[in-house]
Amino acid sequence: MKLIIDVPDKDYEKLKDGHIPFSILDVMQNGTPIPDNATNGEIMQMMFPNGVTAKFATFMRFVVGEDEYINCAYDWWNAPYQKGGK
Repeated sequence: MKLIIDVPDKDYEKLKDGHIPFSILDVMQNGTPIPDNATNGEIMQMMFPNGVTAKFATFMRFVVGEDEYINCAYDWWNAPYQKGGK
């Protein structure tokens, strides 16, 4: 199973240094399951549940906050999600 997890920056830095500041059980319980065959757009919507999509003629805009948005091609939005963009 794949999960999306939210880790505070300070804990992530500790994790990168080889220290585990929390239990794996806590992380898993607070994770969001990624469905099989999820698209990049579905993952974006899971990561930013209050985001709003706007469709334009040549691209998609995903608004995540005031003056904060992501523009992407329809092909990318609808493509299967692959960790690390592989």
